[in-house]
Amino acid sequence: MHNLCIHFVLSQPTRLRNYRFFDINSRHDYFDEYQNHYLTNRIADLSYRPLNTLMLELIAQYGNKVAFSFSVAGNTLKMFQEYCPEMIDSFQKLILAGQTEFVGSTFTNSLASLYDKSTFLEQIHHQEGLLKELFGLHPTSFCNTACIYSDEIGEWLHEADYDTVLTEGARHILGWKHPGFLYCNPYNTNQKLVLRNSSLCNDIEFNFQNQSWDQFPLTAEKYLHFIHSCPKKVPLTNLYFDYEMFGETHRKESGIFDFFKAFCELVANSDDIQMITPSQIESLSLPTATMHAPWAISVSGEEKDTSEWLGNELQQEAFNQLFKLTELYTKSDNEKAKRAWLLLQSADHFNYMGSQWISHPSVKRNFDVYPSPYQAFINFMNVLNDVKLQLEKA
Repeated sequence: MHNLCIHFVLSQPTRLRNYRFFDINSRHDYFDEYQNHYLTNRIADLSYRPLNTLMLELIAQYGNKVAFSFSVAGNTLKMFQEYCPEMIDSFQKLILAGQTEFVGSTFTNSLASLYDKSTFLEQIHHQEGLLKELFGLHPTSFCNTACIYSDEIGEWLHEADYDTVLTEGARHILGWKHPGFLYCNPYNTNQKLVLRNSSLCNDIEFNFQNQSWDQFPLTAEKYLHFIHSCPKKVPLTNLYFDYEMFGETHRKESGIFDFFKAFCELVANSDDIQMITPSQIESLSLPTATMHAPWAISVSGEEKDTSEWLGNELQQEAFNQLFKLTELYTKSDNEKAKRAWLLLQSADHFNYMGSQWISHPSVKRNFDVYPSPYQAFINFMNVLNDVKLQLEKA
C-alpha cells in the first residue's frame, strides 16, 4: 500500500505601514490594519474558504479514505479572529470532521530557528498556546517556516517533543536517495523526517497553467499516474502546498479546485493508495534511513537553502539587528512592543528585501508594494528602531 500525505501551509503576511523616520518615538502603530483586513478577507474569499469547504465535502463523502493536514501561523489565526472569524469556525469544523491534523509551527512564520534555540522554542510555545486556546489541540508533528530544517533544528524540535518533522527533500542532501522514504535525525533517530516531493509539488504549483509544459494540461488521472510511477518500494508521497496556490496563484477559473477534487476522488477509490496525516506515519512502522543536514535547508528556490531571506547584506543586517533585541524583549513588560518584535521575525519581511533572481517568485511577492528591496529594508529598520525604543522604556 502506498501512502499519500497532503499538507497545506497558511501564513498570511502581516503588512507594515509606511513608517517614516520622523514617526519614530511619536507613533507606534506599525502595521497597516486596513491592508491586513483587506488582504485577509480577499484571500479568504479566493482561497481559504473554498479550500476548507472542499476538504469538508470530501471528508463527508469519503470518510477515512481521505486525510489532510495543515499548519497555520498564529499571527494568521489572530488576524482571522479579528478580521474574518468565520475562518476559525471553518477550521473547527475540519477538526470535528476528523481525518485532519493541525501540525505545529512558529507563531509568526518566524526565522527564529536560524538564530538560536530559545527564541525558536518561544515561538513554538506561543503557537502551542494559541492552538490549545482556539481548538483544544496539542500538535505532535511540526512544519517549520518554509520547511526550514537542519540537524541542530531537529534536535531543538526533539527537545520540544516533536518526533515527526515535515521538511524538504533537498536533492543536495539526499543525493541519489528518494524523498518518498522515511528518514530520521542522525542524533535523535526516533525523530522521523517526512520529506516533501518537490518535483510533484512543482507540477501543480508552477505548471498547472503552463501551456509550454510538455505534460500540459495536468489532469487528475495524469497526476495519479505520476505518483504510481514512483519506484514500487517507495512507501510515501508527501505533498506540501501553500493554501494560496488554490484560488490565488491558480484562480478558480483555472480549474484548480475541480482538479484537486477529482484527484482526491481518484485516490479515495483507489485500492493501492491511502491518504494519511503526518502523525499516522509513525504507526506504519516503516524502515528509516539517516538524513544528515549540517546546514539549513528549505523549500525555497532551486538551492533549497535560506538565501531567499538572508542572501544579501540588507537582509543580513536587518536579521542581525532584529535578534540583537532578544534580551530587551525578554526583560520588557511592554506587550505591544513585544508583539511587534515577534511579528517582525516573519520571513515575509525578509523576502521583500530579497534581490536575487528567483525563476519562480514566492507567492508572498504578490502582496509586496515596496518599489525596491532597499525601500523594504528602510521601512523595516524604521519600525525596528522604534520597537527597540519602546522595549527599552518598559
